[in-house]
Amino acid sequence: MNLFDKGIALGVGVLLLYIFAWRFYRADDSRLRLGVRIALFLALSYVLWATGMIPFHVAPWTDDPSLHLLAQVLELLWWLQAAQVTTALAGGAFLPSRMNRARLFQDVFRALIFLAAFVAAIGYVLDLPVKGLLATSGVLALIIGLAVQSTLSDVFSGVVLNATQPFRIGDSVAIGDIQGEVIESNWRATTLLNGQGNFVVVPNSLAAKASIVNQSLPPRMHGLEVAIRLSPRFRPAAVIASLNDAVISTAGILASPKASVSATTVRRKYIEYTILVYVASSAEKTQARNEIIDQAYRHLKTHGIGLRRGAKGASGMSSQERLLRDVEMFHALTDEQFSLLAEALVSQHFSPGQLIYQVDVLCPDERRALYIVASGVAALESPHDGKNVELRRLSPGDSIGRAGILTGISRPIILRAVSKVSIVLLHKDALTPILQQNPEVAKSMLESLMTYEAKAAQLLSEVPVSERGPEDVLHRLLSGMRRLHGIKH
Repeated sequence: MNLFDKGIALGVGVLLLYIFAWRFYRADDSRLRLGVRIALFLALSYVLWATGMIPFHVAPWTDDPSLHLLAQVLELLWWLQAAQVTTALAGGAFLPSRMNRARLFQDVFRALIFLAAFVAAIGYVLDLPVKGLLATSGVLALIIGLAVQSTLSDVFSGVVLNATQPFRIGDSVAIGDIQGEVIESNWRATTLLNGQGNFVVVPNSLAAKASIVNQSLPPRMHGLEVAIRLSPRFRPAAVIASLNDAVISTAGILASPKASVSATTVRRKYIEYTILVYVASSAEKTQARNEIIDQAYRHLKTHGIGLRRGAKGASGMSSQERLLRDVEMFHALTDEQFSLLAEALVSQHFSPGQLIYQVDVLCPDERRALYIVASGVAALESPHDGKNVELRRLSPGDSIGRAGILTGISRPIILRAVSKVSIVLLHKDALTPILQQNPEVAKSMLESLMTYEAKAAQLLSEVPVSERGPEDVLHRLLSGMRRLHGIKH
């Protein structure tokens, strides 16, 4: 075998090693795999140049068809190998990092390099007229383009979307009327996972023309609108004030940007009000929307907005008596007993920031009272590490002081007005005669208090931690109730 035969044999051997490294060598380090492929490519280049098979010239040994064909094959495979190594090296060096992560740009970049390698191999190795080939390819491309016009529209729209990057994988977006999480974005389409758990495939041509709302950006601020329609007979200023109180009462609303309430539409039959708030994540929107609607109902109801005219309902009870009936601890009382307690209620009014109620473990018995929010928003605070920590917001109908008025047991709690607040309070002395004369009512109220304590979180509980041992909590509460109200049995 002469030198040229040895060169061809070495070239084939290096190519087999390259194919083995490409298909079967799976090192964990990508840089190590690339290094092996570059080394084998350099080895093949050395063998070809050393034996006269230069890929930039026509293959040698034209007088020997067999050797000439083998040389052509080796040179053509060298160009293929050069394209593969170039895409691996140039992808990370020339493409921006955001384009390098996008599959579409990687595919386009690889296609351009392989196309250039193909044209060069045809021109150098096979010595074919490249201009004629390009002209023929242009006509063929025109025919194919007309046949797959819609697909090409999706492809080029995909290029635009990947260049501008209005969304990324994992973002929550709205493309036109379609909402969901971006699962995949490829040449032809973008795949979303909608709220029903279904995959929705949106062609890139439609996505490029539609309005795209990325609900994941900015990452910690997501707007939420709630529209409420009310009769035009209610004064808009009073409605807006009530809805502002509803926003203040809602937990999880961002302080900045500031929430807003506005009257947006006026019609003969209704006025539409829009509440705009911001939450930290799109996952919190549903809970925030539900709570805003609940708080709006409570605050509007307090001011008689959206209800029938008149201060009294069909039963003739006052608004203060309705507040008492909403306290679950009093559900065992009769109508007569409710009327007696309603007559003993005292109304108080507070300005924003004013202290409403403060109690500690050693609170005097004569100061024990149940505080019910009649209107406005109040903040419940508790001392912690030398400062007051806000536990929650109280809205109309919420109350504090259950354990204190019933058992004389309490923990340090502060109630402060956030907006203009109206409070009705019930002193413990008004409850004492009812408990003394009706032991079954006392038992029911105590059971209701224990149920409330079981459901309340530790920070919202009114019973101190030291009093909450599961083995003696009932005994302690019962003893406290007997002592506070002078119950003998």
